[in-house]
Amino acid sequence: MQTKRSKIRIHQGSNLSGIMKLEVNKLGRPYHKVPKVFNDHFDILDAKISIYFLKKYRVNVALQDLTFQMDHVQKYAQLFSTQFGNVAFDIDRTLLLNILNDYYGLSKEHIQPDENKDTPVTKTEERLKAKLGSELTSRVLCQEIFKEELEIKPDYSSVVNHWSYRLTFSLEGYDGGNFYLFLDGYHVDKLLAALRHPAEDELRNTDVVSPQPLDTMIGALPIKLTGRLASLNMTVAQLMQLQPGEVLPISMPDRCPLLIGQQQLFTAVIAEERGKLFFSEFNDKTNEMNHD
Repeated sequence: MQTKRSKIRIHQGSNLSGIMKLEVNKLGRPYHKVPKVFNDHFDILDAKISIYFLKKYRVNVALQDLTFQMDHVQKYAQLFSTQFGNVAFDIDRTLLLNILNDYYGLSKEHIQPDENKDTPVTKTEERLKAKLGSELTSRVLCQEIFKEELEIKPDYSSVVNHWSYRLTFSLEGYDGGNFYLFLDGYHVDKLLAALRHPAEDELRNTDVVSPQPLDTMIGALPIKLTGRLASLNMTVAQLMQLQPGEVLPISMPDRCPLLIGQQQLFTAVIAEERGKLFFSEFNDKTNEMNHD
């Protein structure tokens, strides 16, 4: 009896950059699905970033790549507070100097990454970094991702070193450097809650039919009102003997029944005006039965 052997393939960890190590305290929670939330909105983020750089710095920039890292330690980052917790922003100095030169219309040929490490940071760089942090953070952490608008404000009193996620944004249009966004555990929990309960967001966006609009809708329904002017009892044999041009003896009643479908609701009098026949003097059928 032959058995089919299963083959095991061994990969090097350095070649599997897309695999994340899940800590024990995160087991049972879909922490690995957080990148999917941002990747599903990649086109929206690309459009927001591209429009921002085009309007502010007259530079054609596109979002080239978006990578993620869990449980990241970052001491020196620009902190912001929201209604859920804290987020942070950071940017490589090479990218910051390139944006600064675009802002002032200077040449970028003299910028060397190795030389910038030892030179002190200028006040102009700090102001631009604060401006970029506030504007890029508000555009990336948008309502489409968190399902509601974040109230992003600078936070100068909190001290946060450990972050649940680091997002790395690589831009097409700038040769070197990236910018980074950091999310604490509260914001990650907010994203995971949206993944667990997607139906709640859909129900929130649907219109709830209230009694007043329902009455309006019912009152606007079209109905067909039929008036029976005259009727004549005939046999099938008499009907088959009818010839073109024959005249049928009928008598017009004083009041004609008005029906909706097969149900009679009113009676009316036939009036003539300008060669046309109209129904007038409507009476409810129940009122006539009470008079009788």
